Amino acid sequence: MRAAPMSSRFLTACFALFCAALLALPATARAGEQPQHVQARLFSPVTATGTDKTAPVALEIILDDKWDTYWRTPGDAGLAPAFDWKGSENFADATVRWPAPRRQEVSDIDNIIYTGKVVFPLQIALQRPGEALKLHLKLDLLICHEICVPESHTLDFSLPAGTAEPSADAEAYKQALATLSKKAADVKGFHFDKAWVDVDPANKNYLVVEATLPDGPGKNADLFVENKAFLTFGKPEITTKDGKTDFRAEIHAPDTTAALRKSLSDGPLTLTYVDDDGKAIEGSLQLGGKPAGAEEPAAPAAIKEKIEGLDLRVLLLALLGGLILNLMPCVLPVLSLKVLSVVSHGGKDSKAAIFRNFMASSLGIIVSFWLMAGALVLLKDAGQSIGWGIQFQHPAFLIFLIAVLVLFAANMWGLFEIPIPRFIARNIPAKHEHEPTFLGHFLTGAFATLLATPCSAPFLGTAIGFALARGAVEIFAIFTFLGLGLALPYMLLAVSPRLFKYMPKPGKWMVTLKKTLAVVLLLTAVWLVHVVVVIRTMPTLDAGWQKFDVALIAPAVAEGKTVVVDVTADWCLTCKANKKFVLEQDDVQDALSADNIVKLQADWTHHDEKIAEYLRSFGRYGIPFNVVYGPDAPKGIALPELLTKKDILDAIDQAGGE
Repeated sequence: MRAAPMSSRFLTACFALFCAALLALPATARAGEQPQHVQARLFSPVTATGTDKTAPVALEIILDDKWDTYWRTPGDAGLAPAFDWKGSENFADATVRWPAPRRQEVSDIDNIIYTGKVVFPLQIALQRPGEALKLHLKLDLLICHEICVPESHTLDFSLPAGTAEPSADAEAYKQALATLSKKAADVKGFHFDKAWVDVDPANKNYLVVEATLPDGPGKNADLFVENKAFLTFGKPEITTKDGKTDFRAEIHAPDTTAALRKSLSDGPLTLTYVDDDGKAIEGSLQLGGKPAGAEEPAAPAAIKEKIEGLDLRVLLLALLGGLILNLMPCVLPVLSLKVLSVVSHGGKDSKAAIFRNFMASSLGIIVSFWLMAGALVLLKDAGQSIGWGIQFQHPAFLIFLIAVLVLFAANMWGLFEIPIPRFIARNIPAKHEHEPTFLGHFLTGAFATLLATPCSAPFLGTAIGFALARGAVEIFAIFTFLGLGLALPYMLLAVSPRLFKYMPKPGKWMVTLKKTLAVVLLLTAVWLVHVVVVIRTMPTLDAGWQKFDVALIAPAVAEGKTVVVDVTADWCLTCKANKKFVLEQDDVQDALSADNIVKLQADWTHHDEKIAEYLRSFGRYGIPFNVVYGPDAPKGIALPELLTKKDILDAIDQAGGE
């Protein structure tokens, strides 16, 4: 999961470095050559198994200077140590006890790590108490120093049957037990009191934990939070007041406040307090509501300050994304019709009329984007899933749009005309009797916006993802620039009517073009009928693809396979284009048909909260979306909205380590 505040560029760079390191490893090292940066061994504080149902054992690892490895919950990046006990004898199960870790902050990434020597006490459950124990452990570690490399260790250890006397390592085991976190219930006067999710004026979400610390927070105090949703957290700000200590940790996830509350309410939170005074205390707490009288965040920043704080590059991406939408097959007919309406008069309309009509359409586009932004803000505040094009998941909206398209196409075909009201007709010249009113031109812009929403374009996903992960001001600002981008051709034609002088003269060709565009709109309506049918039934997966389940990814990657995820929908025209011009091409099909490839397809035609949550984990709120995972890309390589064959083939090679 990537943090809302986390720099995606920095993460990408780190991940690329990680992949490069893996690719650079010699084949012999991958095959199990003795690692160079970690020493590992198993030992026991006793000489034999004795008569108990369990046997105490410990795993010791010693890392080279400046190298580190990860805790059971690694933080924003990294992998926890993996223990494989296959091949052990008289072995039922192993309970790993984890020493207290420390936090490592690199830019805006928080990792939870170990350095130096670390000893993990293990409790081995025996299948047959009293008999000898033989352990065979395959230990997989990810270790880092400037670059990250995986290391595997194969360790064997035996305890004979007999009386369990103290061994030579009894003292080392005792010292290891001292590094473990104490239970909060066993520490006099210490307890975790309350936990709740809070949001600041910049729309950043925080987990606040209130605790009672008898001696107050120690030097460099920290709090590590574990949860079933695997959300990650920044280093908390710590304040003490009236004998209570508050830990305020930023939540590294782009989800809505309501969604985060729901995720963190699923089971208790595991909390681990550590400080440089040697304290390590672990407890649990159920998330609750914000208590009355809790300290409020600082006064909201002024709207002007929020606008000034926006990254101009994101606004430029929004502008370009909106502009490119005009070239999408769902939008181009509307712009063509607007131009055709002027050409039909030989370009002789007054400059004022052309300006008024095209600016009315531009206003219709921008106001429509404002309405969408307002609706998304309301849905987000209500804790609902939000995203680009989600209205196409609702049959009622589709039926309305189908009706509009059919009427529009029939009107263009000349089957009927919709005259303007008489009270308006009396006040305009006769030659404009059947011309659209200002409202008509305005609605044409709104219609173009409606047709744009099932399409995606380069830069669009980045801009929308940035907007929807933030607050109302950012959403409205970015959606305004999206609207300006889509309206830009209309505004250019409004202020430069001379362009129409270079258009062909009116003639029969216009009737043919008008009917052709009507057919395009009618075909769009037929396609939407198909989408309605699919929504009413159950979408079928493309041949050769499995139904998406995020739980299938990690095991497949662990087996050395490459996983390709395709998030699509029947209403997504850009998804259809990616499928036809990229995914179904022979060379891509050959690559996807390899034995080591697992293809997972997530169909978002229906609303599916799991798919929405998966998109949000990458900071995405629209489709198409494609990700490639593999041994050298365990966190996935996200691909651009408009795919190319090179994009997907290179990602498959990179993820697979080729």
